[in-house]
Amino acid sequence: MKILNSLYIHFPFCRHLCNYCDFYKTIPKDRSEINSFHKWFEASFDKHQDLMKANSFEWGNLETLYIGGGTPSLWGAEGAIFLRDFLKNKEIKFKDDLEFTLEVNPGSWTEESLEEWKKTGVNRYSLGIQALDGRFIKHLDRVHSIEDTFATLEYFKNKKYNFSVDFMLGIPFSEELDRDVISELEKVLAYNPNHISLYILTTKDNYIHKNNLPSEERIEKEYLAVSEYLTQRGFLHYEVSNYAKPGMESKHNLKYWKGESVGAIGPSATGFLSLGKEGIRYKWQTKSPEFILENIGFEEYKLERLYTLLRTNEGISGSDFFEDKNKWELLLGKWSDSGYLAKREDKITLSSKGYLMMDSLMDDIFLNFKNL
Repeated sequence: MKILNSLYIHFPFCRHLCNYCDFYKTIPKDRSEINSFHKWFEASFDKHQDLMKANSFEWGNLETLYIGGGTPSLWGAEGAIFLRDFLKNKEIKFKDDLEFTLEVNPGSWTEESLEEWKKTGVNRYSLGIQALDGRFIKHLDRVHSIEDTFATLEYFKNKKYNFSVDFMLGIPFSEELDRDVISELEKVLAYNPNHISLYILTTKDNYIHKNNLPSEERIEKEYLAVSEYLTQRGFLHYEVSNYAKPGMESKHNLKYWKGESVGAIGPSATGFLSLGKEGIRYKWQTKSPEFILENIGFEEYKLERLYTLLRTNEGISGSDFFEDKNKWELLLGKWSDSGYLAKREDKITLSSKGYLMMDSLMDDIFLNFKNL
């Protein structure tokens, strides 16, 4: 039997639907909708058990558990108690060094509910800050205020909790209002987060502020400035969009990037079961507790691993993916001359500039290597 020891849970409710967010979510009319989600969750879990059994998987003691959304902090104390009892009834246990992350949005939590989540095992929090300038929070259509943001950061600092901050680049009106991302980050670091997730805003064609997005040159300048700023202050740039104090990297997200098995339950949630050199990806539907299966064959699995590992500071060994060593060395020379490499030894890792050029680097690989 193969062991599954990581789980992602998608909580699909929010107070407000932000104009840029592409994750599945709804606004609950009342608490009964959340109770219906509990029934959905229970039915989904049973179907998930069938999927695991059909592919010779069983639950091991969980190493990582991540609750995302949506706005999971809205699940409240009732949600914490429900999940605690549910996992106990299903005999799903935690490892002693479990990483249990809860996403929390400013203005959408109470001290009582956070205490209940702590009892359930949460020991890491991901705070949806996005910006530390009220003007940009408004343009992102966030429902919380800048006062909510500072109150949340103050609470987590005073509690000495292990928390990460989501921070966003490429926000509308950044150029018109001359956004100072370094000044915002300087304020963030005063609250002592252990981790920063740095995302570049991506939007659809009908985005309300599509004509007010900053230029690619502006975004690249911000990204490189932030990378330099955070690494100078002791943070590891360990993945394209993630920085951590040494030892505080997200164990859960690293499993995705390394192509390991991660279970998933919740509307629109996507899970992956690794079968060695192949895998199974499954995505839950939103209207019923059913999922769509996708078989990942050998070539696709290898390509995905190449891409995700290249996104991390673990890097890749050319010999693991490419037979023609001469071509690989020539390609590395080109990347090195362009400043895209941070390290070129037994494994190569990318610099911040290289991370920005990921799509171009993958194009280089496809042009030089027809078969991986």
